[in-house]
Amino acid sequence: MSRISPLSDLAVKKVLASEENKDILAGLIEDFFDVKAEGIVIEKPYSIAICKEFADSGELTKLRETLKDIAASFNIADFVSEIQIRKTNFFDERFLYYPLERYCRNYSKAEAMKLDAGGKPIRFSSLRPVYALNILGFSHFNDDEALRILELCDQKRNKRLEKELLRIGFFELTKDTVETANQGHWRNYFLTGEAHPDAPDYIHKASQKIRYINLTEEERDMISTMERLEANDQVEREYMIDAAMAEGEKSKAMKIATAMLGDGEPPEKIARYTDLSLEFIKTLMQ
Repeated sequence: MSRISPLSDLAVKKVLASEENKDILAGLIEDFFDVKAEGIVIEKPYSIAICKEFADSGELTKLRETLKDIAASFNIADFVSEIQIRKTNFFDERFLYYPLERYCRNYSKAEAMKLDAGGKPIRFSSLRPVYALNILGFSHFNDDEALRILELCDQKRNKRLEKELLRIGFFELTKDTVETANQGHWRNYFLTGEAHPDAPDYIHKASQKIRYINLTEEERDMISTMERLEANDQVEREYMIDAAMAEGEKSKAMKIATAMLGDGEPPEKIARYTDLSLEFIKTLMQ
């Protein structure tokens, strides 16, 4: 293994939310939203020590939340990002929640409020635009475009708000129709971990950061921990699916048995046709 997966939780957090990698995050924001991200401040920056503390104490939920949480602010807006490999239930509701929660969080922040002519603070002035980028490992929209950015607008009249207060982007890695060369380089990086020779320096830097040889011993141990968690989750998901299927088959067999009882069929015959036990059939008769 020359590199860890660029889509793994640890790789995403290490590359996009480390203090020493702000240039990588700035490049990502500019390549997808066409804005200069200056003065980046990362919220909950990557720390392998904090991750290890959660792992050692068995607080696995907090560990996952820590690794998945990518949030930052820069000179003109706030930024949140999340990677979704598989489509989840209520995905549309989820992708709205995080940027809207981020937008509302700034309300009434004293250090960000402006004053009116009388010197009174204007609470709504503390609100800032939010840019959100969802990087998807599945197809969500019914077209061939890899990138889609939603904004607040009147679709019928093609009118937008004077201020860009909310921009939500979706970058579908399953599609290869991109708008710019750099977006194509990002797609190649997320799918392979490699940086194309023509890719900008910050993507080459990202590719180097996830090389296995460049990881610390603690990071390698954390990768093993996360792989075990993922394997356990997969087993649990498969068990739940199997249990649901078994329950469905049992329900179907009970309907058949009930119908056969109604037709006066003997319990022994019903048990033979439905694979239900004879004792259960007799209980059903009662």
